Amino acid sequence: MLSTIIKKSTQMNHMTRQEILDAISPLNDPLNESRRLKWLIALGYQMTISARAGYPTVENNIKHLVAFNEMQHQLYNYMRHSHEKEEWKIEDFLEGLRKYALASGVEGDFGAAVHMSLRQVTRQ
Repeated sequence: MLSTIIKKSTQMNHMTRQEILDAISPLNDPLNESRRLKWLIALGYQMTISARAGYPTVENNIKHLVAFNEMQHQLYNYMRHSHEKEEWKIEDFLEGLRKYALASGVEGDFGAAVHMSLRQVTRQ
């Protein structure tokens, strides 16, 4: 049920891949470091919500939880080290997560997390 709600939400709030990349690209600027961190935190929060679609009581889909666990590990690693690596652009990082989500079959729920996190940050 939660998965259906998230997928419907994603369809209603659809952004193209390019629109998402355009929205996060300015976060590479060193002057936007605090905004980048706010967005990464919002993304992590929304990924946690999206991961709930894989709770065993919903569809008994442990692979869903494993995929989100791995992506969240990558997110927190990026947060820990991105300030040390200027060439580690946020668009490349997000593209890596998107590809992992696609390969893991969780692209819809991951997309919902991205959309909601962007909405949270752009409201502020």
